[in-house]
Amino acid sequence: MISRNLKLLGASLLVMAYSAVTFGHGYIESPPSRQQHCGKEESPDNPMTGKCNDAFDNYRAAGGQNSHWYSFMSVVAHHEGRKVIKDTKNVCGFDGETWNPAPYDTPADWPTTSMSAGRNTFVWDISYGPHFSDTEELVFYITKPGFSFDSGRALTWDDFESAPFCDEKIVPGDFSSNPNVSDDQANTHIEVTCDVPNRSGRHVIFSEWGRNEWTYERFFSCVDVVFGGSNSSSSSSSSSSSSSSSSSSSSSSSTSSSSSSSSSSSSSSSSSSSSGGSGCDGYNVYPNWTAKDWSGGAYNHANGGDKMVHEGSLYEANWYTSTTPGSDNSWTTIGSCN
Repeated sequence: MISRNLKLLGASLLVMAYSAVTFGHGYIESPPSRQQHCGKEESPDNPMTGKCNDAFDNYRAAGGQNSHWYSFMSVVAHHEGRKVIKDTKNVCGFDGETWNPAPYDTPADWPTTSMSAGRNTFVWDISYGPHFSDTEELVFYITKPGFSFDSGRALTWDDFESAPFCDEKIVPGDFSSNPNVSDDQANTHIEVTCDVPNRSGRHVIFSEWGRNEWTYERFFSCVDVVFGGSNSSSSSSSSSSSSSSSSSSSSSSSTSSSSSSSSSSSSSSSSSSSSGGSGCDGYNVYPNWTAKDWSGGAYNHANGGDKMVHEGSLYEANWYTSTTPGSDNSWTTIGSCN
């Protein structure tokens, strides 16, 4: 009896241990990934904006269940990722263990993010069971220069460069070992700075967050981006072009209003809401946001590179953010408007 109980106890401990090591779930929060858009922000049972309806409808038509979208943190497998495993059929879900294909492999007109080539910061949200202590690498791949996005076709590995454009390793758990990788444990984020290669038009970035050999647990996330253009029914991040567009629109609106005597009062009000003083002319005053999550939505955030005025000072967003300017590390203080 004692022997049998010991065996049962041992089996229970193994199950508990496995559960513990498989709970470190994550996805890219910024720039917004497919999971961030369609799972975190939108659900198929209560779509608020319609930006994910094409993905929701197509997945359902293919036999997928609405409940699958609520496991947006669980695009997971246990191995060493794309550098070692070359034969997966699906890209964004990487033939993972939760479902295969994943909802995020669905051919659809996914929401996009405007992006510029060069230095960009990617933020992984690992809040659902954070594992900072055994994080080892973050890897990023991008579609080839001649890639043509087709909302009716699933992505394949032939669409992507064979080598990652960003492959950042750290001593497991030691974020000081690589200046391009940092941990924000208060917000359960891992931030990775990468040099994104030159592209034009619509592309997809695939990324992996990998834990060390104790679990080889790995999570996957895809980000749909647009280079050199505006957002496509989507959320936006990592580009200052939206700020320029917003400022230009504000300036144009003020000029148009002032040219009409019947709307001079409206023009004056608009000018004061989008300008912070002589040193900050042309910049939006918080909470007059510079960007929106999709083309039909309300302005509700700032993108990386966007500048905003708050309480007499000018701030620049480091990435997609909807916090008060100057309140956290998503903002850099530029200086006083006076």
